[in-house]
Amino acid sequence: MSQNKIQFQIGLSLIEFNEHYLCEEACSQKVQEMRWPQGFKCDKCQHPHNWTFRRGHKDIFQCKSCKHQCSLTAGTLFERTQLPLTTWFLAIHLISQSKNSVSALELHRQLRVNYKTAWLLKHKIMEAMFDGDRLRKLSGRVEVDDAYLGGKEEGGGIGGGFKKKAPFLAAVQINDQGHPLYARFSSVKDFSQKSINDWAQENLVRGTRVVTNSLPGFAVLSEFTSHEVHLIKRGGKEVQRSAFYWVNTVLSNVKTSISGTFHSIKFYKYGFRYLADLQFRFNRRFDLKK
Repeated sequence: MSQNKIQFQIGLSLIEFNEHYLCEEACSQKVQEMRWPQGFKCDKCQHPHNWTFRRGHKDIFQCKSCKHQCSLTAGTLFERTQLPLTTWFLAIHLISQSKNSVSALELHRQLRVNYKTAWLLKHKIMEAMFDGDRLRKLSGRVEVDDAYLGGKEEGGGIGGGFKKKAPFLAAVQINDQGHPLYARFSSVKDFSQKSINDWAQENLVRGTRVVTNSLPGFAVLSEFTSHEVHLIKRGGKEVQRSAFYWVNTVLSNVKTSISGTFHSIKFYKYGFRYLADLQFRFNRRFDLKK
């Protein structure tokens, strides 16, 4: 059996990462290239020329025309940070190149920062991942399923606790060869027709062929898309092997990754970020280095 080329990618190895981003100057240069790909432009007047000087540990850019000043990290993920960019870059590398993500506790151990700082780094990076996929809409054939994050909590009285779960929708776009391309994992308030309609407006191209189960809330999709409904038989085995194969497979991987990596997550408050973390890597799995 031949190897799966996607699964056996090297990606950006730690050795290669260190060759590029081991010093603060290299990281600063990379931020500057990404912020001003065509060279410096003043945020206020768009003038292309500037003076550069240091203020404390930060690079300050001053426009030669209007004298407006800004730091290199202003308006970026690193704004107001007191950490060196090398720490941020290593955190981004660890999170983006891992298969099942990295917990804040693991970042605390790897980056030599306190746990509160590691947690904040983790959440800011996950928020950036969420924003990075916000404009992507699914099209073509899309399998959609309802799911929950979370599990039992202690203290629920007799019976071993009560369940407190956060609902979300999982959608996977399938190409003409029957292979998965992109996924969307979206936290929702509930599975009502209003919530699902709002989700569809934001995440699906109109006219998409959507495949769902017979959950009543999914009925609203018929007004927006080409809607294909499948009744789930007892046990769900027949459906899992056919109409919902990929969305069920991806969902299983998502839940395994979250339960194996993270603990004590406030799913109702932060669940969308943890889903975005997994979604970001799934949608870019064809080129991990990029």
